[in-house]
Amino acid sequence: MQTEAKTSLSGAARLAAEQVVVSLARAMKNVSFYDVGHPVVGDVIAEFMNGLNDLLKEYPELAIKFVSGYVVVGDRPLLNPHASVGNLVGACHRRGVETMVFRREVTIEEVEHVVSLLATDPAEIDKGGGIEAMLSDRGVRGIMIGRLGSRPKGDWQWSYASALDVLRGAAMEVRTGHTIDIGSIQLSVRDIVDDIVNEGSIVYNLLSMKGMDEYTFIHALHICILAVELGRRIDLPQEQLEELGIATLLHDVGKIFVPLEILRKPTALDEAEFAVMSRHPVDGAVVLARESRLPEVTAVVAFEHHIHFDHSGYPRLSRPRTLHLYSLMASIVDVYDALTTMRPYRPPFPPHRALQVMREEYGGRLEPRLLERFFQMLGPHPWGTLLRLPDDRLAAITRPNATAPDNPFARIVERELERDRLSEEEVPLRALAANTSQLEVVDPIALGLELPTLLRDLPGASVGMGTAS
Repeated sequence: MQTEAKTSLSGAARLAAEQVVVSLARAMKNVSFYDVGHPVVGDVIAEFMNGLNDLLKEYPELAIKFVSGYVVVGDRPLLNPHASVGNLVGACHRRGVETMVFRREVTIEEVEHVVSLLATDPAEIDKGGGIEAMLSDRGVRGIMIGRLGSRPKGDWQWSYASALDVLRGAAMEVRTGHTIDIGSIQLSVRDIVDDIVNEGSIVYNLLSMKGMDEYTFIHALHICILAVELGRRIDLPQEQLEELGIATLLHDVGKIFVPLEILRKPTALDEAEFAVMSRHPVDGAVVLARESRLPEVTAVVAFEHHIHFDHSGYPRLSRPRTLHLYSLMASIVDVYDALTTMRPYRPPFPPHRALQVMREEYGGRLEPRLLERFFQMLGPHPWGTLLRLPDDRLAAITRPNATAPDNPFARIVERELERDRLSEEEVPLRALAANTSQLEVVDPIALGLELPTLLRDLPGASVGMGTAS
């Protein structure tokens, strides 16, 4: 007797489905660099198919939905969204995909078609009549695609994922000698600027997506986010914020020409390797200068962002020059993001330590007035700082406070045997300690605490600035 088909995923099946989504996201990322027939792509697609087929033995289909920047499998969002999954969200949104349903008859060739289209320029997909039509033309029957409406207003995760997808597309265009999709870059930056202007602390939510996956792209996006926020703090008008955003989003495009073994080297570069790396500002400026639709300053920032205020950086100049304001801003936020990001050869610096290093070791290299405004922007206890309270509990700074910078919002760290987590309740820091200036700053790495992961995975974290109570 045939039993009724199951539609609701069990707990174990949901975890398996999440791994399937991660594999799909990885395949999409890899096909941005390699042909779909390359083993690097094929291995991940095979991994995806193995997991999918195991699920389809028990369930008639697997539905993946993209709702307000989240990935939903079954009827619930992913428990632990990875940075690469965020890239999948952006790719689907830009190509009008709201749902993907995989049926039992799906073939590996059909999956290859979907993965390829998710890495195809959205303009080309529009010319082909949309992703559903293109899949139909290729004879795909085991996968159903649903269309997406307009972008939800204020959806910062969509902004982040979409911008990463735009960056990956620009990298592919530069690598293959094609013209950069300027329109997509402008729209993406406009979304980021609007989110930051309208929802100031959104910058800290965006930065919660930190990780080592696609470091060059994520680093470039973080420079854009931090620079635009700094620009907002020095009262740049909207038009200049968008210009600054475009320039900083593309500032590292020259790294496309740096061999991956140098970009990903887990130890310090030797002299010859550093010489190759130090060419990326010049290479980037040359590429961007050819793009007549970009603001002229975009190439200037690519060339100048490592020179530094005191001209101690690179490329070396034959004569002094006055660096552009955007370049000086990019230098500051570039140093901060590099220090606070996990790298293969070192753990990230906690925010307070990064600011201390910037003040003590980079003071002469960075424009002093902008540096001071940057410190003010982050506040005495920047987002991601871990503090020890008078009662010996630990508290993590989860977002700033617009009306009281010295009283940011925090959550208690709950350390349990199975896993660490942050409390559901978020309160102003002074609700936990009356004298916040005397609190001890703690290095989470020394305690074996993966604070960036806890911050990234906050359930239902608010994105509003809030006010002090």
